[in-house]
Amino acid sequence: MAPARSRSRRRDERGATAVIFGLLAVVLFGFGALAVDFGQAYAKKSLLQTDVDLAVMAAASELTAPGPCNPEVISTAEEFLNKSENSVPGQVTVDLGNGAKEDGYIECSGWKVSLWAPQAHVDYTLGRVISSEDGLDVQAYAAAQIRSAVAGTTLPFFAVDGCDSGAQTIRDSSGATTVPTVPPLTPTSATTVNATFTISPTSVPAGTTSAQITLTGSQLKDVDAVTFTGAAATDHQPVTVNPPSSSNSGPITVTVPSAVLAAEGVWYVRVMKAGEYSDTSDAQPFTVGDERLYCDDRNRGNFGTLDLPRNDTNSGSWLAWNMIKGIQPSLATHPSAPSIAGWTCDHQPGSVESVHIPVDGTNCVASKPGLDRAATNDGLITGSGGLPGRLDANSTSNCSRNQDDGRTPGDVNGKHLNDDLLTCFITNGAHIGDLVAGNSVGTQALSADIFASPRFLWLPVLASDASNGTKSWPIIRFVPGFITDQDLAATRTSPGTVSALNGIDGRPSGVEEVRVVLFSENALPEFAPARGGEGEYTGTGPKALVLVE
Repeated sequence: MAPARSRSRRRDERGATAVIFGLLAVVLFGFGALAVDFGQAYAKKSLLQTDVDLAVMAAASELTAPGPCNPEVISTAEEFLNKSENSVPGQVTVDLGNGAKEDGYIECSGWKVSLWAPQAHVDYTLGRVISSEDGLDVQAYAAAQIRSAVAGTTLPFFAVDGCDSGAQTIRDSSGATTVPTVPPLTPTSATTVNATFTISPTSVPAGTTSAQITLTGSQLKDVDAVTFTGAAATDHQPVTVNPPSSSNSGPITVTVPSAVLAAEGVWYVRVMKAGEYSDTSDAQPFTVGDERLYCDDRNRGNFGTLDLPRNDTNSGSWLAWNMIKGIQPSLATHPSAPSIAGWTCDHQPGSVESVHIPVDGTNCVASKPGLDRAATNDGLITGSGGLPGRLDANSTSNCSRNQDDGRTPGDVNGKHLNDDLLTCFITNGAHIGDLVAGNSVGTQALSADIFASPRFLWLPVLASDASNGTKSWPIIRFVPGFITDQDLAATRTSPGTVSALNGIDGRPSGVEEVRVVLFSENALPEFAPARGGEGEYTGTGPKALVLVE
């Protein structure tokens, strides 16, 4: 009997095992089914996410103002999501305007665009075995924001309204200014004649086809030519005086060349005697088109430094670190900018200052006249607190004068500097003067690579000469610039002569002057590549598109 009972028990155990196996098989089959279906859902979610990431970046590039989405933002997002190559199986029809997020939805706040892609349905296959649902819906979301591409490039210097373009100099506060009244002009002569004069008229309207100017002054006897050199030195037009002038005081009347009248901008008038030019500093501006405001001796070269705090170093290093890393508090234009000429920020509504700690959105800045030589040496050349000087770097994008990553041939106390040339970043045939003018040739003529150069900078522009004493002044706008002493006539293919330190006047005692070319914002590309650390966009300057969510 015992063997019979043993066989019966084994049959019972085999039956129980079969039941357990059957139950586990259903569970395992269900999990396998879910894995297959969730895998399909994940794949669709990935496709949706790729689409919405690209769509929101394209849409954000169309933002024209902070706040609600402008029509171009919505249409760009819809156009991208509706492209056949971007379709996802099971996705509902795109309708960003009906308020239902399952059909897709878009909203704008500030300079940020948030976008929900239309949901896509994933049909369960094997998963229906263990689920009462026939599938699930998946959706993707992304947000992109326009940020400021000038982070780290706003330096603690300033420019004065009316003297905020062209070749300028930030100098040590002692000694006479060395900035010429006009930019360097070519051609010139090794020796110059001692003639001084004024011209009349000093300008003609745009579109003028015929004009004469009259010169009066001193030492004009024997003048045999009057020359016109373009503001960008892009052209040089001599006019023969025949017979040569017989009077020291003039007058000398000449016809303005048609090539001069055809080119709007500032031309500089000099005289010649037997192949020698009058001195560049005595050249007289002749404007074709609207009159320009010229820097007078009070402002010329008297650009100084800004006193702004940081929270990552001691106060003694604020200025040097603001040169090395860029100003820490984000700066903005004052809300009353159009009507603030002549006043300081004391008790003015809307003023934001950084006095003891950095405050983002600062629109009023305290100034110091001239350059602080020690801080400038530390900030630009020798470094501070373990950080290298701003210009203590190899050249970028093979933009040195030798078209490599080499440094300046000259040195300041043993430091050879970054040698980037402004002309290296020009993408067409523009002269530097075209960048200054912001004309059709100069518009968006610069490559986005310029933003990586330590010589590129932004300067706040103040409404008044802030070099006379320490006060707090409103910012009325910003102007881009580049540390260099290249001639305004220079081009990418003809960079011209560059000094040994490319705009830095270095002496054994340190930096005496920093020469910059300030140019039109129009010369920059609209968008710059995001490099990390972008600041809040305030409506001016180049933009960087950043995927933030």
